[in-house]
Amino acid sequence: MLANPDVTGVSIRYAWADLEPTERVYNWSFLDSEVARVAAAGKEALLRIGTQADKPTWVTTAVQQAGGTFFTFQNGSVTTTIPVFWDPTYLAKKKAMIAALGAHFTNNPAVTIVTASFANAISEDWSVPHTPPDVINWFAVGYTSQKMLHAGQQIIDAAMAAFPNQYVALAIAGDGHVGATGNLDPTATYVATNAIATADTSWPGRLIVQINSLSTFNPVAPGPVNSAWNLLWSSQPNVGGQMVYQCENDPTYRVNGGVPIDPATALTLSVNKGVSYGMNYIEIYQIDVIGLPAVITYARTALGAL
Repeated sequence: MLANPDVTGVSIRYAWADLEPTERVYNWSFLDSEVARVAAAGKEALLRIGTQADKPTWVTTAVQQAGGTFFTFQNGSVTTTIPVFWDPTYLAKKKAMIAALGAHFTNNPAVTIVTASFANAISEDWSVPHTPPDVINWFAVGYTSQKMLHAGQQIIDAAMAAFPNQYVALAIAGDGHVGATGNLDPTATYVATNAIATADTSWPGRLIVQINSLSTFNPVAPGPVNSAWNLLWSSQPNVGGQMVYQCENDPTYRVNGGVPIDPATALTLSVNKGVSYGMNYIEIYQIDVIGLPAVITYARTALGAL
């Protein structure tokens, strides 16, 4: 993959629990090695640290000892408990990790993008559980849109300050909206919209708005009003995307909504969707980069024309 001239950058993922297994004691070996490999190949690196789902156990313990608040939800069939997004202890530990990461990498020219996340219950993608029971449970633990926005501002500001030489990417999505009642926020994208607006005011030109569910069946640009896709459209020119899943060797055909499709066709159609929204880059799974080189060449050309 690193030898492919049509690949301009590599997304490097690492768990917070592995990076900081003990508070303020960091293990840089994996990230240093991977960034060096990317740099040697003449590529750019995007750093993505898994936080909520991949936090160290000592963070959870610290939140518990401080009397913090937790939220429990169903992640598929798995009952999952996390600190609330706005918990001050959790945010303080996360911001300290971001500061250390920035001190280590901001002067490395190979690192051009880092991700920030604050509404991420499951992964670094935007994920705020919002089934009817979840909404009731969120309000029971004190959820407000303003608490979410304050948490988001803290994390985005921390990333921007720690990485003055990089772009900061924020993956967005909606929190569901069913009408006049039963909603977390005034609109499905209320928190994302206002978080982006605040970041653009404080850090003009440095935030990349990203959607990590690129597929064949995304809505036609510019997307429905009050949708994450329409917000992405409105956030041009600094927008990017990530494939929802791989196209090669996926018997579920997730990228095509479960309908069988040729992998090359699926990836091509998905790339076209991203191009229609003005995406500057698309994160494509390694298995597809290796197995579908003609589509990768097409994607490089199509994205380069924007």
